[in-house]
Amino acid sequence: MYPSAATVLAFISVLGCLPPGSSSEQVKMQLERFEQVSGVEIADCSKLRVRKYNRTVFALDGTIHIHVDLDSSYEVTVKVAYSTLGNNQFNEYPMKVPRKSICKLLVEEYADYQYIFGDSTNLPNVAKGTKEFCPFPKGEYFFKDTVVNGSFIPSVVPAGLWRMSLLFLHPSDVEVMVLRIYYRVIKGMGM
Repeated sequence: MYPSAATVLAFISVLGCLPPGSSSEQVKMQLERFEQVSGVEIADCSKLRVRKYNRTVFALDGTIHIHVDLDSSYEVTVKVAYSTLGNNQFNEYPMKVPRKSICKLLVEEYADYQYIFGDSTNLPNVAKGTKEFCPFPKGEYFFKDTVVNGSFIPSVVPAGLWRMSLLFLHPSDVEVMVLRIYYRVIKGMGM
C-alpha cells in the first residue's frame, strides 16, 4: 500500500505521507525542521520554519510564495528515509508515493488529508468528490502554528527520526524543486 501524498501538494505533504491506520498505541509526530534544497524559481520557502510552540510542541510557521501556477505538467513524488540511530544517517525506506501530476494529487489524495492542517493555513480547500482542481494557483500561502497530530500514522512505522523528500518534476524527468521535512515519530503512552 502506498502512503498518502496529501501534503505533497502543499509542500508539506511530509505530514500526510503515511496511510491512515488504526491502532491502540499512541503515535505522535514531532516536526524537527524544514528545508528547501532547490527550486527557488518555482517557490520561495525561505520564510517557513519549524518553531517551538511550547515546551513539548513544535509547529510549522511562516509563509511560502509560489511563483508559478502548478499545472498538470508538474509531477510530484515523495521519498521517505529513516535514521535508525537518530544521527542523521538516513536509509531510504521502501515506502514511496508514486509519481503523479499535481492536479491528480489534489483530487485523489489531498482532498482526503487536508484536515491535517485544520484552520491554520490558507491552502486551497478541495471538496471530496471534486473531479478537477487545476492548476494549484501561484500566490502566498501561510502556515500559522500548524501542529500535526500523528493519529494517521500506522503503528508499524518505527519510532525515530525521519526525513521526507518532496520531489517536483517536469515531464523531462528533471527535478525542478526538492523540499525536505525532518520529523520524529514518537510512540507510547507516556509521550
